[in-house]
Amino acid sequence: MDELKQTRISMSVHFVVAILMGWLSIEITAMSRSLFAILLGFVVLYFTGFIAQRLTGQKGIKWWLANGLVVYLFVWLITWIVLYNTALA
Repeated sequence: MDELKQTRISMSVHFVVAILMGWLSIEITAMSRSLFAILLGFVVLYFTGFIAQRLTGQKGIKWWLANGLVVYLFVWLITWIVLYNTALA
């Protein structure tokens, strides 16, 4: 598998999981506290990293930071903020 295909797979997995976690964070925040949603978000990120490594083969931590962590954090937080503001309106 070439490098570009591995990058696309990793980013796609993290993107989809981050959108789902953004929606789930809104539901968790409505039921309990935001701190629990944040902790759960980081736990999901940890396991998503393992899934991406299994799909793409073993990569280093620097590769995962650029092709998974950054994408997940931005998409998760943006989804959470947009859905939160939409729920308030």
